[in-house]
Amino acid sequence: MLNTTPKKIQKGDVYLVENTSAIGHIQKGTRPHVIVTQVTGETVTVAPCTSKKKLNRKYVVEISPTVDNGLDTISYILLSQSFAADISFLQKKIGHLDQSEIIRIQLEYVKYVTD
Repeated sequence: MLNTTPKKIQKGDVYLVENTSAIGHIQKGTRPHVIVTQVTGETVTVAPCTSKKKLNRKYVVEISPTVDNGLDTISYILLSQSFAADISFLQKKIGHLDQSEIIRIQLEYVKYVTD
């Protein structure tokens, strides 16, 4: 079910997103996603997180868990699987990344979109 509650969304927010219709190698199920960019008022670019180490792949950023980001294990942000999503798909905000993590993600995201 889609959430229709208005949200104040910022780059670096961590939300749970249910991605049950994913196909291929796209991350499936309900998992944390990081807000990478705000595309429009109602659309954001999100990147899924996984706990499986994928550092040998391009466009992956490792994030350690903190109280502020809401992650409970070391997570890997999969920027190559980022996608535009309507904000109604954002289920629950679990945290926010610190500024240094946001910068690392942005630098890697620029590499991804310009490669």
